[in-house]
Amino acid sequence: MRLILLLTVFFLSTGFAHKFYVSMTDIHYNTKNQSLEISVKVFTDDLETAIQSSEDDKLWIGDKKEAAQVDSLIEAYFRKKFQVSVNGEAAKFDFLGKEAETDVIWCYLEIKDVAKLESLDVSNRVFMHLFDEQKNLVHIYVGDTEESLLLMKGKESGLVRF
Repeated sequence: MRLILLLTVFFLSTGFAHKFYVSMTDIHYNTKNQSLEISVKVFTDDLETAIQSSEDDKLWIGDKKEAAQVDSLIEAYFRKKFQVSVNGEAAKFDFLGKEAETDVIWCYLEIKDVAKLESLDVSNRVFMHLFDEQKNLVHIYVGDTEESLLLMKGKESGLVRF
């Protein structure tokens, strides 16, 4: 027991804890609205780092210091780093907004006019330019079917057929 306690103290004191580089994306196909409803969960500090214009200008997201242009900066970032092709054709998403939690931001996107879903090709390069260890999980829900993709450097996109 004493050995376990000593090892625990050692690992905690030597910086054993490591930051977790991951985002999570849920894509739900809404047959009634014929749309793809997309929710992307990212760490706030990583998003701030990714979209700030220079290291001298700290960009705040989700608190009282947030600048008016933050939503447009987030949208522009996602347009560069997150793409979806529906049935083999590039699809344009609408940025619906964001929601802040303690240390994460939920970003909401929607792709309209998806009458039939046969395949979905998702490219998610969010934060991959910042962190070599970045992993982007994508969960896709179509009716009773659930598919998942694990995207990372070297495998930034994945295709799912229905």
